[in-house]
Amino acid sequence: MPLYALVDGNSFYASCQIAFQPWLKHRPVVVLSNNDGCIVAANDLAKQLDRHYFKQRNLGAGGYHAAMPNSMMFQPYYKVAGLLKKHDTVVFSSNYELYEDMSHRMHRITAGFAERQTIYSIDESFLDFGNLTLEAAERHARKLRQTVDQYLGLPVAVGLGRSKTEAKLANRLAKKLSYSNGVFNLGNLSEKAHDALLKTLEVGEIWGVGKRMANRLHEQNIHTAYDLKHADSKTVRRLYSVHLERTVQELNGQACLPFYDAHPYKRQIISSRSFGRNITDLQEMRQAVTYHVCKAAEKLRRQQCRCTSLSVHIRTADHSFKPTYRNQQSIVWIRPSDDSIVLSRYAHQALRAIWQSGFDYAKAGVVLSDIEPWGTEQFDLFSPPEDLAAEQKSTNLMQLMDRINRHNGQNSLQLGSSGLLNNSWKMRRNLMSPRYTTQWGELLTVN
Repeated sequence: MPLYALVDGNSFYASCQIAFQPWLKHRPVVVLSNNDGCIVAANDLAKQLDRHYFKQRNLGAGGYHAAMPNSMMFQPYYKVAGLLKKHDTVVFSSNYELYEDMSHRMHRITAGFAERQTIYSIDESFLDFGNLTLEAAERHARKLRQTVDQYLGLPVAVGLGRSKTEAKLANRLAKKLSYSNGVFNLGNLSEKAHDALLKTLEVGEIWGVGKRMANRLHEQNIHTAYDLKHADSKTVRRLYSVHLERTVQELNGQACLPFYDAHPYKRQIISSRSFGRNITDLQEMRQAVTYHVCKAAEKLRRQQCRCTSLSVHIRTADHSFKPTYRNQQSIVWIRPSDDSIVLSRYAHQALRAIWQSGFDYAKAGVVLSDIEPWGTEQFDLFSPPEDLAAEQKSTNLMQLMDRINRHNGQNSLQLGSSGLLNNSWKMRRNLMSPRYTTQWGELLTVN
């Protein structure tokens, strides 16, 4: 019988920060978005401040404002900074280098607990527990959870189910129900107990059911996961989609979604960030574009792929009293490449085609497309020998560059055109913690 486990890091960004400062476990902790704009992650203590947030913004006898959000999450930091300070909250800028490295470590550990793994996001992965009994699977999941905590100091929740959709719901219940202790086995329940729990979950909490779909389902008196489970699958398919029909079947314990439902490599790689300050100079924009090309190219090589097209996009701020402008340009070539130098040349060519002076640019980005794994590329049969020699030289150079950056820390070796000294346009991260695991100079000091 199929049995899946979904492993999910609890409040992952905040937990990564706490792992290296364990004395913060008993304080509210939040992590901010790019340029320290909004709250994007919070530990449980910080999430409990929501009720104080509502109380603070109560409009009096008339109640709360109808347009008020139901959480501090994704609120602009400046709006809640006073409340966070009042409750002794620790605030961090996003430390993507740390989170990415901790994610790799967590996925490597969890992969050792199953023969097959599908990484779903930075903090989520599916594991195939089909070779275990239901009772053994639960013990195995608790061992997994203990191991991740012991090795990395990261709390994770594990949901077990007969389908991937059930495993996702079980993971939500593992976090929601205190008696589960972080592991919940939805596939080990009687039908009656199974239905009772599904009645406590809104239909919008089901994996793949978005807000718009949930509103449409409400019109058909489908309000909970239990309602959707017992809906007629053929009617669901006729009124909505094949995908939702499969969701109904998955809620009934029928595994319809293949275990490997994603490409083993990304078919598109994006690197894009808002600037710490607006850019008005072409030379600075070239630096920013080069920076994004190098980040995307490193990810391309990490998944052992090359590409034959890229696009560059630039834009001004959306909400500004100044003139606005946005544009993008794509470049396509024949010989596949993963060379940061080659890709930067194409990116600069694309940038020249869309650059317009007189604007305050707030954001730029690069997208790599037409990606194929190494060894599957279609090369030119009539390429001269010197082209093949240059290809090998390029490969050796990029491997050396990646090896140095892995050993000495990100951006230890980079292209000069990315602006080695003047990079004040990079996004603001004034509250960023050390990158404990990827920079030798920022290793944790233990006294």
